[in-house]
Amino acid sequence: MKWMHLQLKLQAVFLFFVSCFAAAEEYQVAPAANWVKHHELLTPEIPRDQIRDGTFYLMLDTQLQVSEQAPQQRFNRTVMQAVNQSGVDYISQLNIDFDPNYQFLTLNSLGIIRDGQYIDKLNSAELQVLQRETDLASRIYNGTLSLNVIIDDMRVMDILDYSYTVSGSNPVYQHFSTKRTLNWSVPIVQQFMRVQWQKPTPLYINFINGESPVTKTKLDTGFDYQISQHNEPTLSSASEVPHWYSPYKEVYFSEVNNWQEVVNWSLPLYQSAIEVSPAIETIARQIKFQHADLESQIVAALRFSQDEVRYLGLEMGTNSHQPTPASETLALRYGDCKDKTVLLISLLKALGVEAHPALVNTEDRKRTASLPVSPSLFDHVIVTLEHQGKRYWLDPTISYQRGDLENLAQPNYDVALIIKQGETGFTDMFTEPALKRIQVSDNYQIPEGIDEPVSFSTQYKYGDFEAISRRSSIAKNSLKSIEDDYREYYQDTYKGLKTAKPMLVESPEDTGQLITNEHYTIDDFWRPEGNDFQNDFYASEIQNSVYKPEQRERNNAPMWFRYPNNIETTIKVTFT
Repeated sequence: MKWMHLQLKLQAVFLFFVSCFAAAEEYQVAPAANWVKHHELLTPEIPRDQIRDGTFYLMLDTQLQVSEQAPQQRFNRTVMQAVNQSGVDYISQLNIDFDPNYQFLTLNSLGIIRDGQYIDKLNSAELQVLQRETDLASRIYNGTLSLNVIIDDMRVMDILDYSYTVSGSNPVYQHFSTKRTLNWSVPIVQQFMRVQWQKPTPLYINFINGESPVTKTKLDTGFDYQISQHNEPTLSSASEVPHWYSPYKEVYFSEVNNWQEVVNWSLPLYQSAIEVSPAIETIARQIKFQHADLESQIVAALRFSQDEVRYLGLEMGTNSHQPTPASETLALRYGDCKDKTVLLISLLKALGVEAHPALVNTEDRKRTASLPVSPSLFDHVIVTLEHQGKRYWLDPTISYQRGDLENLAQPNYDVALIIKQGETGFTDMFTEPALKRIQVSDNYQIPEGIDEPVSFSTQYKYGDFEAISRRSSIAKNSLKSIEDDYREYYQDTYKGLKTAKPMLVESPEDTGQLITNEHYTIDDFWRPEGNDFQNDFYASEIQNSVYKPEQRERNNAPMWFRYPNNIETTIKVTFT
């Protein structure tokens, strides 16, 4: 086993060097293709009171060529001016991302305009291909590379003008789709969006939060669609808004026009990976032997996919959306959301339970249902099933989840697209939590003497995802560290507070709650007020759950608020 482990490490090192060597061949410097349309640059007066990061954007130009015969081409040109030293720092280094598994990068132009004169920087700039794993902290490896460009001799008021073309698209997508934001929080002089559509199938164009004129020109095959904007008004979003809210205008181009087409595209990806192999049947038999009723078996299958298979995403190329076969994920004992979803569905199938993948968007949430149809809208997948007339949502990527089926904390991303034959739209995900999020019981034992220490005990019952979060925090930070944090929290209110006995933690398997029991003594509890003594008692969890908005005038922007947020506090004061 040691020799095999060493071999695997040597293979990984070899592949690393091969990939580094290959990276140098995965971009070139060449002029833009003939199909690309050139736009003349405008240089108006700089609106200095609206500039951020010291950068004035003069042009954003995106052009795509899509045909059945050749790889997709995406041309991008950006022109921006450094109006101060902050702008010089901001624009003098670029990172152009591409996926070498299915894309090829061509740097078309790179130069600066100084006092009206163009200075070519293609030969003097430093170019280097870097591995760019932006989701590494989330344990996701996507294989993206970045052409790092460092421009020499950049000065204040210089204009950077660069363009590049990315050829190729992820082959996992059978249909074309793209989107573009059309108004921003900073001024942009010129914006261009163009799709040269050379396919016989129709291309659907939809807008969100406003529209812009679209010029349509007939081609031999298909059409040329162009959007041109000049000095579009800036727009700023309100503060304290939900994650899903966006006031910005966007245009969506898509080859699909209904969600059933997205379901039909996704179905074979998951069906080909769901399997009841001998190894999966063995796990299912063990679950049946240990758990008599079906509800417990469902939870045990979920727990296995959560706890026995670690989260790790190797999402290079088609693996971004193509799940790994269930038996392979079981053997590897790691996988991302779609791999763990397929494994859980396979285990449930071996237990005689029908389950399906459900695509969700963790950022856009309920806004997803109102967006134009596109297979690329989703960033997460979970499992859904029906049992005794009730729908359940199960997420195999969650750690530290406990509770039986009725008390299981169910994820809520507002809407989900269930990948099942015949599904044509979204399903509402909201499920009323079985337990309160937080239940607090504060007990104060007041002695007869004013100067005697007060005994204070508190019990917290965390339910739903709050229990999962607290259980995870204890596992990562140690119980002692959590205990110290809790004591310091109370000492902000009671300066004379001391720990009377160690904190006790309970975790009932049936409810999935996390229960903490704390015991303290408080010296100098009472404050003199004239001839009397007094103190205040706070329902702090309820008090802290409500906040005063910083921005009062919101222009119809929604304000974020946790929902549902069930908190119960009981304060009991006993006088001797």
